Amino acid sequence: MSDYTPTGSPTTGSEGSSSTIRAEFGLIQTAIATKLEAGGALGTPTSGTLTNCTGLPAAGVTGTALVSAAIGTTVQAYDAQLTDVAGLTPTNDGVIIGNGVNFVVESGATLKTSLGLTIGTDVQAYDANTAKLDVDQAWSGAQRGTITTDNDGSFDMNAANNFKCTAAGSLALTFTNITAGQSGNILFINGGNHAITAAATTKVAAGTLTAISVTGTYLLGYFTDGTNVYVAATGAMS
Repeated sequence: MSDYTPTGSPTTGSEGSSSTIRAEFGLIQTAIATKLEAGGALGTPTSGTLTNCTGLPAAGVTGTALVSAAIGTTVQAYDAQLTDVAGLTPTNDGVIIGNGVNFVVESGATLKTSLGLTIGTDVQAYDANTAKLDVDQAWSGAQRGTITTDNDGSFDMNAANNFKCTAAGSLALTFTNITAGQSGNILFINGGNHAITAAATTKVAAGTLTAISVTGTYLLGYFTDGTNVYVAATGAMS
C-alpha cells in the first residue's frame, strides 16, 4: 500500500489537459481506495476526535475506545430470546418467567399457577387466628387432643399426649420417644389385680405402683424433662 504522490503535472498556476487532470484524480482515487481496503484510512482513534488517522488498533485504546469486535467475546452475539426479553413490557409487579417457548411477563393468579402455588395446598392461606410456636397464645376456643388406646403399657409420645390403657395382665409403665416438656394423662384401668411396675426411666412412687396394681380405674398424669417421665396417680375412681 502506497500513499498518494503528486506527479507535478500540471504545475501550479499552469494549464493542463483534461486527460492529465483526470489521470491525477485517478491516482488520488486509487490511493484512497487502497487505504480504505487496508484499514488504514481511518487511522488511530483517540478519546474524542479521530485525527491524523493511520489505522484502527487491534485491541483498541483507553477512553472512548474503538476495538476490534469479536462476536460472542467482546460483543454480545445475537440471541432471539434476548430480543424477546428486550421487547417485554415492564409491567408493575410483573415477573419474567419461561413458558416453555419464550419468556413472558406474568403476575397475580397467572404467575401463581405457573409457579404451581395453590393457596391452602402448597402455601399456607392467611389466617389472623393462626397460632405461632414462639408467641404466647390466648386461646378463645377449646383445644382437644386425640386419645390413643395402648393396652400394653408402653406409651409412644409421638402418637399422642393422652392415652387409655386397660391392663389385661401384668405390665411395666414405659414411655418411648421421650420429648422434653411433654405432658399428658393416662386413663388406666386395671381389670384384675394385675401387678404394675415401671421402666427405669418412669419415675413413680412405690406406693402408687402398689395402689394401681389393685383392680380399679385410675387417672395417671405425667411430665417429662426429656430423660425421665414423672408419673402421679389418683386413687381408685368409682
